[in-house]
Amino acid sequence: MYEAFYGLNEKPFLMRPDAQYLYLSKGHQAALSMLEYVFMSQSGFAVITGEIGSGKTSLVRKLLQMEDSSLVVGLVNNTYVDSFEELLQWMLLAYGVDFQEKSKVQLFKALNEFLMEQHSLGRRPIMIIDEAHNLSAGITEQLRMLSNLNADKFDLIQLVLVGQSGLRETLKDPALLPFVHRIAVDCHLEPLDLEETRAYIRHRLMIAGAQHEIFSNAAIPSIWEGSGGIPRIINLLCDTALLFGFAEQLTVIGDDLIHDVINDKRQSLSPIAG
Repeated sequence: MYEAFYGLNEKPFLMRPDAQYLYLSKGHQAALSMLEYVFMSQSGFAVITGEIGSGKTSLVRKLLQMEDSSLVVGLVNNTYVDSFEELLQWMLLAYGVDFQEKSKVQLFKALNEFLMEQHSLGRRPIMIIDEAHNLSAGITEQLRMLSNLNADKFDLIQLVLVGQSGLRETLKDPALLPFVHRIAVDCHLEPLDLEETRAYIRHRLMIAGAQHEIFSNAAIPSIWEGSGGIPRIINLLCDTALLFGFAEQLTVIGDDLIHDVINDKRQSLSPIAG
């Protein structure tokens, strides 16, 4: 609706995750670099956490786009499971391995055989479990069994758990200490600071084809304060501001309009900072 008015090729602030628009803040860049290290070193598990809307899923999609033929990446994002057996089924499905009518032992055997085959071919399997905060402590502890799958000095599978802050609380359970000892990388994505918010907005506008500054310098701090630095809420505010700005035929969106947007969202169910 507003794209042509602002000279954009597409909407830059959609709510769905899109690796193309991923802005690598200091935290995101650090997480990505450490994950790449884990993948290359072939040892240990990785845990990535962050609040809702902090960019975890976009980071995962970035990982899925890694151009490395030696990596075999599987993704599980359905973590509402009642047992480790059910989780194993989802993992095998992610790798394209048959899991039908198999017992827990047979499922584990099928996974081990797949991993050994990949190792013999010189490939390194990665398993990313998104929304891992939904897993119970008991199921998470059983994931540690995957660290027993190894060849020579290398683990046969690299496990990446991605989830909200609740995952960190789960991992504080004393019963999970042996699992925690297998974690090589532990990153928490913090909200963007003011300058990162400014760069984030410009980054997305540039990718969408913007040829000039659309948000005034004064508007950015208000967006940052209203969003708490959470990328998803920044998107919500900016997208709504572009819609409001188009309605008022404003070529540059200022601080006053941002305050109008924030007040409008606070009267709805939107999670805008107070």
